[in-house]
Amino acid sequence: MGPDVTNDTAPDSRVGELVRHRLASLSPAERKLARVLLASYPIAGLESVARFAERAGVSPPTVTRFITKLGFTGYPEFQEVLRHEVQARLSSPLERYRDEPQEQAGSLLTDSLGVSRRNLQATVEQLSHHDFEETVALLSDVRRRVLVLGGRVSGQLARYLSGQLHLLRPGIALVDAERGAPAQQLIDVRKGDVLVVFDYRRYQADTIESARIASTQGCSVVLFTDPWLSPASAFARQVLVTSVETVGPFDSLVGATAVVEAMVAAVLNRLGPRAQSRMRNLERLRASDVIGEGEPRPSAQ
Repeated sequence: MGPDVTNDTAPDSRVGELVRHRLASLSPAERKLARVLLASYPIAGLESVARFAERAGVSPPTVTRFITKLGFTGYPEFQEVLRHEVQARLSSPLERYRDEPQEQAGSLLTDSLGVSRRNLQATVEQLSHHDFEETVALLSDVRRRVLVLGGRVSGQLARYLSGQLHLLRPGIALVDAERGAPAQQLIDVRKGDVLVVFDYRRYQADTIESARIASTQGCSVVLFTDPWLSPASAFARQVLVTSVETVGPFDSLVGATAVVEAMVAAVLNRLGPRAQSRMRNLERLRASDVIGEGEPRPSAQ
């Protein structure tokens, strides 16, 4: 019996997260396998033992030791779990709706709120506090430009984060996927900039490509994703995993929203008086706009 990697609420609920949590306990050769797996997740793990070993430049017995350290009884069990992950990754809301038992409206409210509580607890367990702190440090460094990119559903999180950060510090920009190809909007990113990416299943090719381009240009990529890990994780230095458990077919953003709000509060705490001064200036500008709109305009002579 292998590790519990099928329960959405388990701290190590997916192989990718399991590997990230176990990195410190792996040998140098095993860490090579871990990096290869995470960089080509989950494809590398679905290949033969020999091909997986070749990718990492290690021996096949090293693969066996690596799999055992993760808690699996053997390579077949490891691959079976990965195949289930692929199926879950690719499932659409419509498919999940067909599989969900239909409930009465009265019980849905209670069930939904209960799931949201579990969602937040699972997010606390799954989230890398180290990556969270590193991200706060990046976002608090006003010398760095920060760009924020979301997808079809997670775009609301990107707009919220960029809007809140704009209140606290300069150099914040939202990559507007509706305005044009996101990758083209990254043409001017430079080394030292930060790209915050939100990518949840089913993952978007243009979002993944944007993370790749930003990474190759020396930009620090921060990824918010689900326990199945967006392929954009191969290009991210910080990966913030949040639970998406919900009632119904649509993945929940409750956990991600809570982490974003905590991140904004942490950045405000770090910037302190500097952020407060910026907020006061913005309030004055808003107040003058309101007064200006209320004043009668001079008539044309």
